[in-house]
Amino acid sequence: MPDVHSLVNDFLIKLKKRNIEGSQATAKLTAELLRSVISSQRVPYTNQAGALIDAVKAVGEQLIAANPIELAVGNIVRRVLHIIREEDLSLTTAAMAGLNMSTVSDDEDDGERDNHPVLSAAVVAAAARSTLRPPSLQTLLEDMPDAAAVPHTSSSGGDSEEKTKSADKSSRSRKLKHDVIEAVNELIQDIGTCHEQIAEQAVEHIHQ
Repeated sequence: MPDVHSLVNDFLIKLKKRNIEGSQATAKLTAELLRSVISSQRVPYTNQAGALIDAVKAVGEQLIAANPIELAVGNIVRRVLHIIREEDLSLTTAAMAGLNMSTVSDDEDDGERDNHPVLSAAVVAAAARSTLRPPSLQTLLEDMPDAAAVPHTSSSGGDSEEKTKSADKSSRSRKLKHDVIEAVNELIQDIGTCHEQIAEQAVEHIHQ
């Protein structure tokens, strides 16, 4: 099976020679290539989305430069970048919700419970503001108020806590790639069936 670099080079040659006919075929092949790039990309423990974005941008810039007049290439590259940010934000929000729930004890009074949704909203708003650099769980934790910090455990439980955090980060990085690839697969399916869907709905949107 050819590696990603060979796939990219072959696709660049096809774009430069304009061997691909039609925007639909170009869009589908571009999405499939970017899926391969994401699948082969090794992500670090921190800023997983940033690593995927950098990889997609690097390949995307080459593809756009190979045939600037083919707008489908740039559109798919931007769509895949949006998917990565969207999936990262979704995972980050879910992780923060789980963290907040774990810090709320059963014996808290009503006043403390009332403040809990405000914290979640603030975290989500901070995540949504980050567009060029999608937020990671680590950066969100650094931006949280001191009152929201998780209490430090004793030294005896420090090693266990570090192992748990490392496992969580590894699991999250795998889930991010998996979710992004699944979303790109859905995009490829949509590209393949878009003409049929438009044709089926055309009658409903054409005025008599």
